[in-house]
Amino acid sequence: MIQTDILIIGAGPTGLFTVFEAGLLKLRCHLIDALPQPGGQCSEIYPKKPIYDIPAYPEILAGDLTKNLLEQIKQFEPGFTLGERADTIEKLSDGTFIVTTNKGTKHHAPVVAIAGGLGSFEPRKPKLEDLTRFEDNALPI
Repeated sequence: MIQTDILIIGAGPTGLFTVFEAGLLKLRCHLIDALPQPGGQCSEIYPKKPIYDIPAYPEILAGDLTKNLLEQIKQFEPGFTLGERADTIEKLSDGTFIVTTNKGTKHHAPVVAIAGGLGSFEPRKPKLEDLTRFEDNALPI
């Protein structure tokens, strides 16, 4: 079980900046994201798109924002559970939480921050017989 001070659901820009702010307070963070890399939409959908509403940056490319945030939080050594979706949140009698992902990874923390933005990205799978046989596997060439 992964233990941390703050568990952040969502590794987009908001989740990443949360690590920075918590790190200044000496709090350890761990992030969960359904995507295989941090950055949320900025990494997955439009890394080359300019963004105009980030403080101190009149314009910044979405991919560069992610890169800068990851560099900024490196000193706080956050943990990441990537490629997994937070499925359940259970509040324990002591007030702490257990968050379990769709792949069964369990996380324990006294604080859970949800930085999900527009929600998790899920692949739209084709309705093919025996599809699960091909998932998470490279196709033979």
